[in-house]
Amino acid sequence: MVRGKEKSNASLRRDPSWKYSVQVDIGGAEKTYVYLKCNFCDKVVKGGVTRMKEHLSGSHKNVAPCANVPDKVKEEICAYMKKSITAKHLQQEQFDDRVEHGSYYGSESGKGSSSTIHSRGARGPMDQYMVNPGEDRGQTQMMPAAGTREGRRQVCLDIGRFFFEKAIPFNVATSPAYFNMLRSVGLYGRGLKAPSMYELRTWILKEELHNTEQSIEEIKRTWSETGVTIMSDGWSDMKSRSLINILVNNPYGTVFLRSVEASDEVKNADFLFNLLDGVVEEIGEQLVVQVVTDNASAYKAAGHMLMEKRKHLYWTPCAAHCIDLILEQLGDLPQHKNALSKAKKITKFIYNHSWVLSLMRKFSKKEIIRPATTRFATSYLTLQSILDVRQPLEAMFTSTQWLNSAWGKKPEGKEVRRHILNDKFWATVTYAILSTRPLVQVLRLVDAEKKPAMGFIYNAMDEAKELIAHNLGGEEASYREIWDIIDARWEVQLHRHLHAAAYYLNPQFQYSERKSSNPEVKLGLYHCMERLIPDLTVREIADLQLVLFRNREGFFGLHAAKSTIAKRSPVEWWIQFGDSTPELQSFAVRVLGLTCSSSGCERNWSTYSQVQTKRRNRLSTLRMNSLVYIMHNKRLRDRRLRNKGLKDDEDPLVCEDVASDNEWFIDDETDLPLSDLQLEDLSVDVLRGEADQGGVSTSATPHTSTSSAAKGKRKMGIIEDDEDLNFIDTIGEEDSLEDPFSDGT
Repeated sequence: MVRGKEKSNASLRRDPSWKYSVQVDIGGAEKTYVYLKCNFCDKVVKGGVTRMKEHLSGSHKNVAPCANVPDKVKEEICAYMKKSITAKHLQQEQFDDRVEHGSYYGSESGKGSSSTIHSRGARGPMDQYMVNPGEDRGQTQMMPAAGTREGRRQVCLDIGRFFFEKAIPFNVATSPAYFNMLRSVGLYGRGLKAPSMYELRTWILKEELHNTEQSIEEIKRTWSETGVTIMSDGWSDMKSRSLINILVNNPYGTVFLRSVEASDEVKNADFLFNLLDGVVEEIGEQLVVQVVTDNASAYKAAGHMLMEKRKHLYWTPCAAHCIDLILEQLGDLPQHKNALSKAKKITKFIYNHSWVLSLMRKFSKKEIIRPATTRFATSYLTLQSILDVRQPLEAMFTSTQWLNSAWGKKPEGKEVRRHILNDKFWATVTYAILSTRPLVQVLRLVDAEKKPAMGFIYNAMDEAKELIAHNLGGEEASYREIWDIIDARWEVQLHRHLHAAAYYLNPQFQYSERKSSNPEVKLGLYHCMERLIPDLTVREIADLQLVLFRNREGFFGLHAAKSTIAKRSPVEWWIQFGDSTPELQSFAVRVLGLTCSSSGCERNWSTYSQVQTKRRNRLSTLRMNSLVYIMHNKRLRDRRLRNKGLKDDEDPLVCEDVASDNEWFIDDETDLPLSDLQLEDLSVDVLRGEADQGGVSTSATPHTSTSSAAKGKRKMGIIEDDEDLNFIDTIGEEDSLEDPFSDGT
């Protein structure tokens, strides 16, 4: 909590300094400090009760002593300070004792204070035989020399104990920051004073915040060249707080701006308009090309209000959200619903019974559930995965192991076997996949971040419809219902002038023999030019330059320009070969560099929840927002680096984490109780196939449930907070009033 925030509960002010001073407001003073005025000499002290105690006690430390303080008050303050120091020393001794008894490496020969660990310097081969003065030689054990196998083993045990005691997820050990931390500690050598809790939440947090801001400055410098997209998405966390993420995107990366808590607000069109309008004003209207949100009615109304006020930007609905809604509607068709319901029964039965799951892995050699970034993408990717292992599943359910097992004789086991061996079930699965796979490909396009999708979505939607018609035999009666569902979303909600303009400016389509001649393409182009090029003279020049682009004249006619059309992204192509048409080049880069979805917001929903947990629920708003800002932008940077090396055959839709309420695991109607072993089977590590190595039990007796406490829901891949872990971001009476970003030295 910052210094400028006074505790609302006066009963918590146990420090006697409050009795002899009063808090005052100083006009123009730093807001992060508390100013107290002494009741005896009227001196105003900056720094809260700590400085006031030094003032009243006459310690001559950090502040001048009070000349008028009564001796009785001075003695009271001195006694309180002495008692506080004694308590702190005792607490430190107890902490050092816990450190000493909880250490594997150097627990005997390296005794000392946890705050001042050993003298600095490299360990030599004789150090393991040395004894500190006054130590009993009989009680001293040899400490393994640094660099030995035994020494590493003990250090790893200490690291592991920290993970186990604080319930830190194991996959934290895959973080580059984890390796950087250990490397820095090792390079520093002996004598490193571990950073305190106070240092971590003050100057270290402040420094990391500054470094994060510096790292995203490189992206911000490109905003003037490409323009930006503001992405916004609202959600509710596990504590039912209403949060709105604000991110800024351009072809060079995505930047997290802030997370707004809107629990106390009515999220109507007026509120969302004011929020988005304020963000546009903050970034600069001349830089903002579009604002992307989901298609909720309040956001839609706010978007139209924003376009009415800001004449030179667009509001567009999230393409990923719209396509997901199309898949949802298709899932309600009888053929799709039949395939999905039976497939869910199969996956729930397999993944809720350990023995069956092990047997499935033995036959299929892979997982059949493919968690994706959206709910309905998960459904159809999982259907495809089930179809891919049709033969292994049929072999499994006709094997001697299955027929002789207890599950093979149970009603639910027999029902699943009937589905697997029924050709009609596989026919419905095939139909569902053929009629949705092209749309999943479009979703994969708009959800990927390797290259901006604006220049491709118009053509992708047309090709998806044609491919669906082809997959279903080409007869209009077979695909008309599906086309109607797609058109209702695409034509009415999703399609925008920006999509058509980007299609026209994309050289991959402009120079294609199959280029669309639909008048809406050129209409969208000129509508965007009028809105995004406010200067009439510049707009006319760009219009005339379209002839050079269309006829491949100048730079556009170079052999390099022709041969690299498919090898460069449209934005890179225009930057490289648009020099002879600078006005048109600037317009094309701003349009083709746009994203089509706000999925970047959705991928980071958990960041706020990870920071504001039961164990850290007393974090100040300033400190909490700083942590969210750092974590969110670090994740965006890491994803940006991963996308650079993303292979073409890697699926951007597939995610690593499985949602706690994933419908392909959990049956909401039956609430199957899961045993501890079964819950472990559902972990992300097991889904990656890491539990296969233990082999498959051939016992005919399946695991039975040993606990019904976890009915239906469990967070996958994330350790839930536990109030019994006794870890709180402690805020004491005094340090709660100190500057959270002051130098902690």
